[in-house]
Amino acid sequence: MLKGSLQIKNGIYQAVFYTTDQFGKQKTIWKSTGISAVRGNKRRAEQRLSEIREELEAAPLTEDVLFADFAMQWLECEKDKVDPVTFQGYKQYVLKHIIPYFKPKKLTLREIDVNFIEGYYKHESAKGRLDGKGGLSKSSLRRQSVVLNLMFREAIKNRLINVNPCTYADIPKQKGDPAKSVSFYSAEQCAKLLELIEGTPLHDMVYITFIYGLRRSELMGLKWCDVDFKSNTLTIQHTRVANGDLVVEKNSTKTKSSNRTYPLLPEVKDILESIRKSQTDNRKLFGNCYINSDYVFVREDGKLYHPSYPTHTLRKVIEKNKMPVIRWHDLRHSCASMLILKGWQMKDISDWLGHSGIGITMNLYTHLDISHKREMSKSIEGILDL
Repeated sequence: MLKGSLQIKNGIYQAVFYTTDQFGKQKTIWKSTGISAVRGNKRRAEQRLSEIREELEAAPLTEDVLFADFAMQWLECEKDKVDPVTFQGYKQYVLKHIIPYFKPKKLTLREIDVNFIEGYYKHESAKGRLDGKGGLSKSSLRRQSVVLNLMFREAIKNRLINVNPCTYADIPKQKGDPAKSVSFYSAEQCAKLLELIEGTPLHDMVYITFIYGLRRSELMGLKWCDVDFKSNTLTIQHTRVANGDLVVEKNSTKTKSSNRTYPLLPEVKDILESIRKSQTDNRKLFGNCYINSDYVFVREDGKLYHPSYPTHTLRKVIEKNKMPVIRWHDLRHSCASMLILKGWQMKDISDWLGHSGIGITMNLYTHLDISHKREMSKSIEGILDL
């Protein structure tokens, strides 16, 4: 409902309404009630205010705009509404995908319907990769659909359109698209990897990730204030993430449940004490050239690693030694797989990994749990045969 009030101008009651234009800027609408501002007329003026409001709300939508122009204005408005990393994701989709596709078509916002949205999804599914090597994955298309939905919801809010064309648009099924699965290393493969990188900064990063199943952002955001050597605890409450050249440090984790405290295992405590001693020695060695910070993982001169450092370095090690290819995030899956083999329940694994709910854990690791139980079941085969 339009917000409105009565004001007096030139002796006449005026109906004043407040709305926003297509780009989210506040707009004021003045309409004369035609009723003199004299004693006894206010109730009539209030009735006329209600009638004018109904007329405005039933009126045709505001002036149409090109969808590409609206997308740019929407992006600009989102800049101060979301965190920098989220905004960079929006920016990538809008500037590199959505606008290049829709701008040449010169479609207005109201002309976009479900068929155009599905046509866009099909195009991205077949040719959406920026390197020209094919289409985007279904997960990437889903993320784009989130951005498009946000745009059209904003357009509805500002009375530019009545219907969200994304509501009934289907993301195309992709041939050969495998069922969602996870990759991981066995305990033996983990041990081999650690042996290969012994004595390098990557070793300590990999070891701690294997043990606690940390996300990369959590590992690279680990600070000394999060490590309590007296009570032997390790708290995850700070992250460092990157989107291209932009690095964002946040005193928060991915979800509320991701903020968690672990017991500081003896072997991890030894690693952290060794890192702390090395940093103390390096401060003396580099003197005024040393870059002080509270972060655990830094270079010899104290300079922070880029958050993508572990990913790129691990890839090089794996390729050089011809080990099975896994991503950095798969070290987290490796931790989960080892916990399953140790007989942990899904709820406990969910808490350990900092999932927002056990449903996520079940979706990711149920097939691993079933495989483990099949092996366990062999021990009771024929148990009732007498």
